[in-house]
Amino acid sequence: MVSPSEKILQVLAEDIPIKDGRRARSQASRAKIIEAMVTLIVSGNMNPSTADIAKQAGVGLRSVFRHFDDKDEIYHAVDSLLVKTYRPVIEASYTADNWRLQLEELIERRCEVSEEIAPYRLYTLAARRYSEVIDQKYRRLHNNEKATLDAVLPNRINTSTSLGRALMIAMSFDTWRLLRMDEKLSAEATVEAVKELVNDILSRSGH
Repeated sequence: MVSPSEKILQVLAEDIPIKDGRRARSQASRAKIIEAMVTLIVSGNMNPSTADIAKQAGVGLRSVFRHFDDKDEIYHAVDSLLVKTYRPVIEASYTADNWRLQLEELIERRCEVSEEIAPYRLYTLAARRYSEVIDQKYRRLHNNEKATLDAVLPNRINTSTSLGRALMIAMSFDTWRLLRMDEKLSAEATVEAVKELVNDILSRSGH
């Protein structure tokens, strides 16, 4: 399984400019701070302080605030990397032309992405309670997931209907977390369990 930090740190490294020496040093320092935030979240720290981040990055607090106004701005940089890394996976063209098969593809993609970004999703869920900025990011993500699902579903069962909402819940990160983390299912078994749940919902509704 891919490390929860491996892909986004690779994207971060690709974003560091190296032409101008002074700017390169500044960007490298900024990257260390972002990487520190990533490392702390992945290690399970759901509320790292700026002092924690500075220590992990090996820089002073002054350096942190030279690059970022506050902790939310650091997480904004992390979130931007997550979007850049994983949006192409979720929004890739489907191989099937049947909506039921496309729905299964979407389940596979969401489970795949959840495997890699679970620590960040858990951080967002925890931090949104005391950060308006992160709460807005959570709501944006929720709306994007609804839109992605609605793009597959026939309009008669979109996420504004009770059936669509049931499918939305079945395919949610919370359902994935319950099956994968609480029930301790394997990654493969989790995908199959979500597919079975979705197919059962559709079958019971006559679809």
